[in-house]
Amino acid sequence: MHVLPSILIAAVCCTNSFAEAIRTSQDGIDVEVTLFPTTFTVGDPIELTVKAVTNAQTVLSFDYDGAFDSFTVIESHDLLDIPSDEGRDWTWSLTLDTFDAKAEMLGGVELKWSNELGRTGNITIAPFPITVTSIAGDALAEMELRAIKSSVPLYTKSWLLAFILSTLVLGILCWILMTLLRRNKPTLCPYDQAMLDIKSLKEQTLDVQPFYTMLSDIVRQYLVGQFKISATGQTTREFLNAAKQNPHLEHSDRASLGSFLVAADLVKFAQYNPSSTAAKDAIHLAEVFITNTQEVAV
Repeated sequence: MHVLPSILIAAVCCTNSFAEAIRTSQDGIDVEVTLFPTTFTVGDPIELTVKAVTNAQTVLSFDYDGAFDSFTVIESHDLLDIPSDEGRDWTWSLTLDTFDAKAEMLGGVELKWSNELGRTGNITIAPFPITVTSIAGDALAEMELRAIKSSVPLYTKSWLLAFILSTLVLGILCWILMTLLRRNKPTLCPYDQAMLDIKSLKEQTLDVQPFYTMLSDIVRQYLVGQFKISATGQTTREFLNAAKQNPHLEHSDRASLGSFLVAADLVKFAQYNPSSTAAKDAIHLAEVFITNTQEVAV
């Protein structure tokens, strides 16, 4: 039976504060497992080395699945099936760590073997006794965790403060929403907007003076949008003089516009009281003017 030479430890199952080695021989297989160190601080890396020698017909495997109990494999190196005078050499080198300060053993080291005759078996290594020290040192045993407090209301000092903050946040959200809606609202062309406003005016029942005022404002707003004429801040005379200088308005258009605006001024400023037929004619005149000039672009 072949026994592996040990560089670090000469005795079987000898233990000190630096390392521990376990040797065993089973089914014609010599195994040596070394752990270094056995006393360490939580989170520090430790080295686990598994060496084995088999005959030429035997194959070994070491399945560790990335962990041993509370220990995690952070690095591994394998030198497998190296021919030697005795048969085959097998070596697994693993670097482990743990954050469990209460761990006292490292177990789970098991080799599986098979040979050409179809025989199989397992070799289980006894657990390694270890000492894991906490970063807190001896003070860890004296530490006590405080009990978990019960739930605490979010606003304990003032319900009024909670109400004010909630109202403020809600107001800001509403303002943002209204701003976005206004930005996304489709803009009508001057012609479509004017005809829509006239349709709405027809559906209302108004006295003569507010009726002519609204109708005059509709026409003036149309002129502002269609011809870029500053119609809203001028008197009728000032506006008609400005319209004469606009090359996009024909003479007939300026004439019909003048008639309409003069009639509206008589109602608004001279207490003129036209008949219902005259009101309908005024709407018709405004529609004709807007329709005849809608194709003109500045």
